[in-house]
Amino acid sequence: MLALVVSVISPIATYAGTGTSDIQHLIFIVQENHSFDNYFGTYTGANGLPLGLAIPIDPNQTSLGYVKPFHLDVSHPIMIVGDELPPGVADPDELQLGNSTAPFHLDSESIGRDLSHAWTVAHEAYDNGKMDGFVAAEKSTLTMGYYDRSDIPYYWDYANQYVLDDNFFSSLMGPSFPNHLYIASGTNGPVSNLNYRWVPNGHVVDNPAPDFNWQGISLDWSTLAQEMSNANVPWAWYDGEAKPLKPNIWDVLPLFTYFQNHPSELVQHVKNTQNFVTDIQNSQLPAVSWIIPGGWHPSWPAACVGQSPSEHPPARSDCGMDYVAYLVNQVMQSQYWQSSAIIITWDDYGGFYDHVPPPQVDAFGEGFRVPTLVVSPWAKHGFIDHTQYEFASLLRLAEDNFNLPLLGTRDVKANNMMNSFDFDQSPLQPLIEPANFVGPANPSTTTQLMTSSLTTNQVSNPYWGIGLPGFPVEAIIVGAFIRIVLHFDEASERQNGLKLQVVYMILYMPAFEIDTGKPQTSSPEWAFFTCLRYYPLSQSDYPSNFEPESGKT
Repeated sequence: MLALVVSVISPIATYAGTGTSDIQHLIFIVQENHSFDNYFGTYTGANGLPLGLAIPIDPNQTSLGYVKPFHLDVSHPIMIVGDELPPGVADPDELQLGNSTAPFHLDSESIGRDLSHAWTVAHEAYDNGKMDGFVAAEKSTLTMGYYDRSDIPYYWDYANQYVLDDNFFSSLMGPSFPNHLYIASGTNGPVSNLNYRWVPNGHVVDNPAPDFNWQGISLDWSTLAQEMSNANVPWAWYDGEAKPLKPNIWDVLPLFTYFQNHPSELVQHVKNTQNFVTDIQNSQLPAVSWIIPGGWHPSWPAACVGQSPSEHPPARSDCGMDYVAYLVNQVMQSQYWQSSAIIITWDDYGGFYDHVPPPQVDAFGEGFRVPTLVVSPWAKHGFIDHTQYEFASLLRLAEDNFNLPLLGTRDVKANNMMNSFDFDQSPLQPLIEPANFVGPANPSTTTQLMTSSLTTNQVSNPYWGIGLPGFPVEAIIVGAFIRIVLHFDEASERQNGLKLQVVYMILYMPAFEIDTGKPQTSSPEWAFFTCLRYYPLSQSDYPSNFEPESGKT
């Protein structure tokens, strides 16, 4: 068996039966892959996107130009390299750079490009604290996209009524798996006898390969769940997957030695998310709950059918928000509202831009800011909490509230989030959301959406450079071949502009199938973007804020 070095062994505590505050039930809802600026960058009063912000396409070649933040549309499925498989995809490798296979259609304004949130990419984006490497690291302007109240209104409603934490950081500058280790235990190691690229220097910093075999992995340090079991504090880990006891990069408890030695603890405490609803109905809500997204979701709008509730791109953010609102409503409409605190957070930045340099408390983090909401009758009303928090703050909140010993990891120095609460105030009323919102499609075309973010200006051949989706070399060859065969010259292209894009699109679709060998990639969106990259529109077809710069060819 591959063993991991024990980092912390905590003493057994005795649970007194009540919390130290009016909070008797902590509920941690963990969603996926969005930065703070991506969701709340335009929220009034928060530390959001600075006015006039623009970052270079390449920090080492600023002459290439700069990219400004731009508004995204929840109907755009954005492909993110990394950890979660979207519905209908059996092979995670299909989501890797240059090999996306999901169909994207012009009429849904999809964006067929991957963003990465791996350890090395995140550090390139961080650029030693200058926070100017996101476009270069992602090789896409999509990293600069953001949502607002029109896209995710329930989350903004919660921020208005309860608490928005605008200084909450992920624990590690990287993807889901190490951050979920921090969510469960406050650390990512040390480990031994694991010689994988994602465990450099004895600490987990990245996701393993999609087909990684977890058998034999045994993480021999303590978790908050173990401490609660030792102290007889009721807890549950609700997981939306069909097999919640099977380990993966989000459901990490089965990887820990304690639970491998006490499998009955997993059977008792790890449940499908649907049990969260029935536990409330049956008056069995535990003191501490984690809710991890998976395949399960309540009934929801037709536009959400086939979506993951996780919000992990390409899943729609509005559909994930409906799922979260449904869960929150269950608490608000129950006897537990008066004694509960619901913390809604996201497990990593997902490749999206955030402008605040994360403080470096050790060799692994903090990571980039993630949105975090505190929903409770005891949450300060309409409060923006600027206190520095991270995932270990969730642990510290539970430890302090339920008189548990500290794990001895990041929780030792983490703030416990009590600044988000006021136990002397009159308890706030529930805010029941319909949980059926579907954001309207943005009337702007995808082309307008993307070009409006650029401040680089090119007149004769605005190919947009590395700031836009890249395509395989074979695609360039096929596109050039089409141009040669049809004898389209620059003059005709400039004269006919957008009309020719349609011709290129239609002609290029079957070639794209040949290029990839995967017919499902043949889509108007991919073809359209390929044509745009290699056959520019006429000047009149660009948005008004696409400013020309003389001398560029």
